[in-house]
Amino acid sequence: MSLLRRLTASARPAQALLEATALALAFLYLLFRRMESASPLMLGNGLPFLCALAGLWAVWRVRWPEGSLRQRLLAELGTASALSGCMGLGVALPGSLLGWDAVWVRAAAFGPQLGPLLLVATGPGYLLARAGLRLWAAWGRLRRRRMLFAITQAHLSVVAGAILLLMGAWLVTSLGAGVYAPEAAEPGGLGPWLLAYLLETVFPMSFFVGAIALLVLAFLLPPSAIFSYFVARRTTRRLEALARAAADLQAGRYDIRVPVSGEDEVALLQGAFNRMANQLEGTLRDLEAERDRVSDALRARRELVAAVSHELRTPVATMRATLESALERRTGALPAPLSEDLAVVGAEIERLQRLIDDLFTLSRAEAHGLELLCALIPVAPVIQRVVDAQARLAWSAARVTLVQEVTPDLPPAWADEARLEQCLVNLVRNAVRHTPPGGIVALEARQAGTELALAVRDTGEGIAPGDLPHIWERFYRGAQPGPDGQPHAGLGLALVKELVEAMGGRATAESVPGEGSCFTLYLPTVAP
Repeated sequence: MSLLRRLTASARPAQALLEATALALAFLYLLFRRMESASPLMLGNGLPFLCALAGLWAVWRVRWPEGSLRQRLLAELGTASALSGCMGLGVALPGSLLGWDAVWVRAAAFGPQLGPLLLVATGPGYLLARAGLRLWAAWGRLRRRRMLFAITQAHLSVVAGAILLLMGAWLVTSLGAGVYAPEAAEPGGLGPWLLAYLLETVFPMSFFVGAIALLVLAFLLPPSAIFSYFVARRTTRRLEALARAAADLQAGRYDIRVPVSGEDEVALLQGAFNRMANQLEGTLRDLEAERDRVSDALRARRELVAAVSHELRTPVATMRATLESALERRTGALPAPLSEDLAVVGAEIERLQRLIDDLFTLSRAEAHGLELLCALIPVAPVIQRVVDAQARLAWSAARVTLVQEVTPDLPPAWADEARLEQCLVNLVRNAVRHTPPGGIVALEARQAGTELALAVRDTGEGIAPGDLPHIWERFYRGAQPGPDGQPHAGLGLALVKELVEAMGGRATAESVPGEGSCFTLYLPTVAP
């Protein structure tokens, strides 16, 4: 069976037509060799059998053309025309030259002109057979997509099968009643006897029974098809309604239900669908209510954080201003312990003020209340201001060198200048905090396609792979504290991400433990 599948529709048209022509010539030669002892009936049936044999061989062997509908149609027409030419020039012409045309000349039903015409007619027969196979394949695709047609075909298969079984039994019975006795056949061996038996008995009887079967099928199949269609329609209509309801349920119409009709398996499926829809609708109502409660709680938390951070800004600013004013008005030198204590208090107040500002900005961005004044701005001056302001602090506080590398002729970026500077300051401070003394922090700017990339790269300790996906989350501190040993609030990177995304950009991070990290801000270079 695998060999038959490999041979089916696997040959090029030229190869298949040569095979069909050779097969027709071989069979014509057999008829010519039996011509003297053959009856006119045998010769008369031999030529149609030859044409059918060659045509079916070509139908079976020629591969299906590809391309558009027009290209496939032209290919099939060309193959059919070539087959007619091969049968006319490759069979009829050599037959006339070799004298084999006496086969159809001596046949009772054919004259010298009708035989070649029948050979040429093999091409149209091939075309009809291939069209029938195309229609059957199209019907198969339709049947696979629609259960209605699958059930209809199943009903028709029972009817057609019963008719063909009866016709087959009649054919076998008729052949058994008219079998040649070997002793009654003319001498020549088993081969000539089988050929005569095939052409004088099996072929005409099969043609006769087949014609009757086609007439019976043509008479019985149309009403059977109509009856089967409407019977199957009653079942498939309910299934189609169930499929439409499932599609509506998937689209979000959770109140959809289907009427339950009957007591069969489809009715059980309809009832199960309705119960599932009821449970799903109830679950979604509960989830929506829970979502509303969580949303209200989050909104209340945001409002509380925003209010508290806003109220804390004033007293902290007052404390810082009072401390700075007191230090400026002092008349003499303070004791060393007191001076150190006041310096620590001042640094912590400054740190607390930054945290409160970051928390207030985050809460406003989360509530979509953050005002941004975005425009196309040059980034080089912003980078220069950040480097000028942070380079001395980085060296004095951590012995870290801050450098910049800006590509010339950069296009402007779409951003809020103040917020962009705030983001870069946060990234630089974060990089300095995690870089050991003697390290370098570089602030770079380059064009990346339709975006502008601003990167802060350091030679610090790096970030552990397990921490890297979470560094943009607020209040995430990582497994290890910074080199300074102080705990961090985990707000700086979260604020950077919120601000950059609010300006229409994005933020990424790369890190190799022990070698350093790189935080990159991508900003659009055109107005959205």
